[in-house]
This record gives sequence, structure tokens and C-alpha cells, in this order.
Amino acid sequence: MKRIVYLTLLFLWVTQAANAQITIKGKVVEKNNENRSIANATLTITNSKLIYSTSKLGDFEIKIPAALEDQALVVSALGYNSSTIAIKSLSREVNIIGIAPAIYELKDVVVTAAKAKKVYLGTLKNSSYGKFCPYPELDHALYFPNDNNMTGTIKAVKFYIKQCENGVIDAPFRVKLLHKDDSHDYPGKELLKDAIIGHAVKNGAWVTVDVSQYNLDVPWNGFFVVLEILPTQYYAGEVTTSATTDDDKKIILKHYPAPAIGYEKREEIAPIYSWYKYSGDIWKRQEKYSYMIGVEIIADK
Repeated sequence: MKRIVYLTLLFLWVTQAANAQITIKGKVVEKNNENRSIANATLTITNSKLIYSTSKLGDFEIKIPAALEDQALVVSALGYNSSTIAIKSLSREVNIIGIAPAIYELKDVVVTAAKAKKVYLGTLKNSSYGKFCPYPELDHALYFPNDNNMTGTIKAVKFYIKQCENGVIDAPFRVKLLHKDDSHDYPGKELLKDAIIGHAVKNGAWVTVDVSQYNLDVPWNGFFVVLEILPTQYYAGEVTTSATTDDDKKIILKHYPAPAIGYEKREEIAPIYSWYKYSGDIWKRQEKYSYMIGVEIIADK
């Protein structure tokens, strides 16, 4: 009997330890200027897939597993230098985290107004053929080839965002840029390593994410722009939506209330540039549709 009690207590202790969480709250502001809060700053935990963002007022309150207490909190935002802080050093009260404006050194080149030009790649339609209701940790990637050997920098990326039934249009998603794999057609290594969180404002509209501060060169063999749906903890549970298949059948889909990427129907003779990947799976071609993703480039010629 005593052994059963001991085992039960041990089980309860292990279960509580496994489920233990640390709450961290605070505000992200501009360094040396606490009156300037930073909205939609990205918060990540080292050696984990956890990603959070601040509110429109720069506030945050996050819960992380106690097992990650030895890790660090990385705070980043467009236009600012990242800051890495040991979690153990953070207060359990309110933390005011200041990050400094980024100062980037431009490349040592001379660019004239006649030489540099803006180039847009991708569609700019204001309506879509359909939308993909999101599933956690699903990546939608669109390839942008560089057949003309264009040189220049990537200024911004754009996504046409739709809202599924029972969805939340301003729920977060991650923006990624990837190289083309050296040996295959699918996405490869990260071109931009920072975690950038995007938010839509309204249904059926383009969302523009400025990445000009990173001075990303256009790769000679092209690149991928990716919209990644975050893990389940970033969305308020599972919901359903009604849909119609290509053969006019009514179906009910289960998904999460994250933003949905719009798509166009791909012509049969058109090359396949859209790819998708679920967490832990391999990249697969999206043969029927083309994702509505665009990119702005400042070209040298």
C-alpha cells in the first residue's frame, strides 16, 4: 500500500513538473526612450519553436515551460537591433525591455537615380480564386526565379490574406525568406534568419512587410517567400468552416482561426512555383493553385 502511495505521489510530482510554466510579462520600448513603445515586436525563446509578439501598445504576457528557464528571450522588431536576455535574469513582475534603433551600413556602391529601379514580381489582383484555411505549422512558399540575372536588394514582401469562416483576420503569422535548394527545386536554407511576425488588418487585402533594412541581395538562382502558420498555442482553438470542392460538393473543414493565404488557379502550361509543407514533413508541390504572394525589389539594372 505504501508503495502505491509513493508511486502516486511520484507520478503527481513528475506531472506537475512537466506542466509547470513561467509567466513573463512586460513592455518593449525604444532604448533610452521609454515613451515610445514598440508594437508587434517579436519574442522568441532560444532552442525552441516558441514565438510571440507584443500588442499594439508594446505589452506582452507569455507563458513558457519551466524546462526552458535556462534559455534566453530574444526580442526583435523591424528597424531595431535584437536583444537577447537570459530568462533567469527577468523579473516575475513587469519587465521594461529597451531595444536600440538599427543603424545599417550601406554597401560601398554608387547608385544613381537612373540606374536603380523598382521591380515588382507576382500578382497584384485584388481578389482570389480561393483561400487555404490554415492548419498549425503549415508553410506556404512561392518561388521567384531570377532568369534575367537581376541584381539588387529585396525591399518588401506581400501576401494576399483572406479570412476563413470563424477565423480571426489579425491573428499572427510568420514571414520567412528562403534560398532555393542547391540540388533541388524546393526551398532550402534561410535567407533571413530573424523571426518576423505579420498581421493582416482586413479581409481580402494585401499585407506588405518591409524587409529593406536587412539589405538582402537577390540570389542569382532565385528565392522563396514563405507564409508560415504558427503552432496551435497562438490561436484560440479549432474551428470549422463550410467549403465547396471543385466538383461542387459541400464539405466542412476543421482549421485554426489564423489568416488564410489567397490563391489563383494555375494554368496547366504554367510552371509550378508554389510549394507547401507541414511540420516534420517534406516540401511538396502545389500543382493546382498559385499562392498570391509578391515581392518588391530595388534592382540595379
